[in-house]
Formats: sequence, structure tokens, C-alpha cells
Amino acid sequence: MASKYMYKIMSPGYDILDRTFFRDNDRKDGRNPREVLAELIPNEKSMVLDMCCGTGSNGINVAIKNPHVTVVGLDRSKSMLLKARQKVNSLGLNNVKLICRDATDTGLKSEIFDYIIIGLALHECNPDLWNGILSEAHRILKKDGHLIILDWERQKGISNKIKFAPMYITESIMTPKYFLEYFNSDKEVFFSRFGFKAEKNIRCKYTFVMSLKKDESYNAKRKINEADKAIESDEAFDAENDIEKNLSASYLSQTHMLDYDNYKIQELIRKRGWRELPEFERIRSIYNFIRDEIRFGYNVDDSIPASKVLKDGYGQCNTKGTLFMALLRAVGIPCRVHGFTIRKELQEGAMTGFVYKQAPKNIFHSWVEVYLEGKWYELEAFIIDKDYLGKLQQKNSNCTGAFCKYGVGVEDFRNPVIDFNRNNTYIQSTGINQDFGIYDSPDALLKEHHQEMGFIKKLAFRYYGRHMMNRNVRRIRGRA
Repeated sequence: MASKYMYKIMSPGYDILDRTFFRDNDRKDGRNPREVLAELIPNEKSMVLDMCCGTGSNGINVAIKNPHVTVVGLDRSKSMLLKARQKVNSLGLNNVKLICRDATDTGLKSEIFDYIIIGLALHECNPDLWNGILSEAHRILKKDGHLIILDWERQKGISNKIKFAPMYITESIMTPKYFLEYFNSDKEVFFSRFGFKAEKNIRCKYTFVMSLKKDESYNAKRKINEADKAIESDEAFDAENDIEKNLSASYLSQTHMLDYDNYKIQELIRKRGWRELPEFERIRSIYNFIRDEIRFGYNVDDSIPASKVLKDGYGQCNTKGTLFMALLRAVGIPCRVHGFTIRKELQEGAMTGFVYKQAPKNIFHSWVEVYLEGKWYELEAFIIDKDYLGKLQQKNSNCTGAFCKYGVGVEDFRNPVIDFNRNNTYIQSTGINQDFGIYDSPDALLKEHHQEMGFIKKLAFRYYGRHMMNRNVRRIRGRA
């Protein structure tokens, strides 16, 4: 989130935003979101908190429209609150109170507000702030209260995208890297992570206004987690229970790379109906999708998030694994990643000439491990799609034993174990020469291990090498 100093600079001209993006017109999607928000709060005696209120535009509008409501505006920026105070005084409002507090630690009593508004704030936050602000909102909102979110919406149509571009670019530069993660998330899924269930979502021209309620099942899960923490202090806590606890936490959680609340990932899951499948079929269907519909190829970097791999439509061991894990966790399947290196000889053929000569001797590699019916399965064969493998087998029809080239390293080239049926699957395992161990997420793995390569070679791979490798892969498939 922007610093207090930044807000001090922004406060004098902050309300220009309303005149630029929130003007009413006759179009259905052109309604002022602040007006839409105010309509969600009835004119009856109730307590409303405008959290991270800035200059008070949302809360003050609610107070004007609903004189029976008491509005509390809360912000950590004194400069923003000063502008809000000037508005309140000029309008002669006596149902608005302003307090300078941190939204992650308000010091207010639990369950005292009927409505909490958070407007144009969460897109500026990182995961720690999302958790801090929304956990605090959950605590101080009444059981039957409503959380109302106003924030930027993804644009449809060239005209709106062009008009919104200055704001999009500004936010991308000014706010943390997590802006795009939040902006592109499926908001119902995003807020469900923090204990809120969506009631309605109203799309305005550049924004959305979403009303949410507390999810009672979330409270039950939180009580279970608190019980787990208490159990952790007991020396008699056994290993089996410890595994189950980790499965419900570390092996199902979202990370920056495993961005499974991204709207494209959620659209795919809904379209394929994966959530409705039995657990085994769920895993197998996702596995087959990753193996064959996300083609074998080389992305710009190992650290790209799952949503980018899906957008590319291709990947290699590490990047396809990231998307595989994101999809599994999104549908409730625990999974983890196992890191290695493989000999560069395994990539010969996919890498040729100068690119192969300059490649590191050890290539960073990983596979995914999936938990099903009390057992972990090692899944690696999703890396190579059947189309590419079939063309390799045609090209090397005389090979009937081991094979280690073109991105494939197996003992039996004619009959590699690539289908998942409650078994391990492998496609590059014979090239492994170093084991880094098991990690909860690709993010955690990459913090400790990554492709060892100098800056110049990294640039060469990004802008030249990988394109040559992808061209070789297409050539093997018989496509230009």
C-alpha cells in the first residue's frame, strides 16, 4: 500500500478521480459506483464503517443519502482525513465521525458494524495487508452484517480498455506487484479465502461493487485451526495428524505463483466441471489437461505464475508444474513440488547448436507430488504432451530401450509410464543428477534453488534461446 507520505502528496487532487472515472451517464454500465454503493445501505439506524476511507467519498455519500445512518470514516493518513473533514464541515453533516487508525488494527470492539465499506484500497495491498485488513473487517463486522467492496474492474471492449489504460498503467507502476494478482482474480474466490461469501456483484463502467456476508463455515474452519495450534504444543502429537494438518494448510494454500483465484483459472475449472468430479477423476482429468492441452515448450522464466502459463498455452517441467499445482489446489487436492537438476544431455535435440553449447551442464527441474487416498504420488510425465512424444517415437522408431534426448529421459522409450491411474508417472527421471528435496510451493523452491545462469546468458535465453528451442519443438511436431 502507498506510504503516508505518498497519500499526503496525493490528497489535494485525489478527488479528481471521481470527475474522471465516476461520472454518470445514460449507459447501463456507466452508473457512478459510489451511488450504487449507497443504494446497498438502507436509510435506517445502523453503523457503517468506511475502512481506508481516504477523503471520505464513499462514507460521506452514504451519510448524505441516509441521514439515519452513522458513518465512521477510518484511515491512517491524516492528510486524507483532513480533506474528508473539510467536506463533512462544508456539508454540515452530523452523522459522520472520522478517526485516524490503521485498518489492520483498528482497536474497535468486535461485531459492532452493520456495514463495512472498503473502496479502492485492496488493489494497492500485498498479501499481508489483504489478510490484515480483511481479518479485521471480519472481526468487527456483525454476524449478519455486510461487507461492501468497490474496486477497479477488468475492462471489456477496446474503447474502455484505452480509456482505463492511464489508471491501469499508474496502478501497475505505483502499487506492489500484487496489483495484477488482485485485479485479475475471481473476486468471489478471492474474498472466500478471508471468510466472506458474495451476495451480489454489480458491474459499473470501470469498477465493480460487491456485497458480501460472513461465511459461517469459515468460522468453523478457523476454530479447527485454532485447535490445531493448541495441539501443536502437545508433545504427544503424532506424525499422522501432523500430515493431515499440513494438507489442509501448506499443501492447499494459494501463493503468488499458484494464483488459482485468477479469473481465467476459475473460468476453466467451471467450464470443465472439475469440482464436481470424484477426487481421483478430478486429479486424472487435470493431469491429462496439463499433459496434452498445455503443450511442451519453453516459457520466458521458471517463476511466472500459473495464470501466465495458462495464457501461454505451453510450458516445461517447472512452469507446467506450477499450473498443475494451482489447478489441483483450486479444487481441493493437496500437492507439493520436488526439486532436482537434470543433465543437459536430456535437452539435446530440443536445444541445438550454439544454444546447446552455451546451456548450463545442470538444468533446473521439478515434478509434482499429489496426495490421494492416504498416499503421495510422484507425477512427472505431464511435461511432454502425447502429440510431441508420438512424433519423437516415429522419428526414433529404431529405439526400443532407454532414451535421453529431446526433453525425454526414460528407460522404456516405446512404453513410458505416462498415464495416471493411482501410480507414479515419469518422463525425464533418468536424467536427474541432483535432488533438492520437497517444498510446499514453487515459490518456496525458487527461493532456495533456481537455474544457475549468468545475467547475459539469462537475457540470451529469454530473447533468443527459448525461441529457437520452441521452433525445434514445433519442427519435431511437423509444424513450422
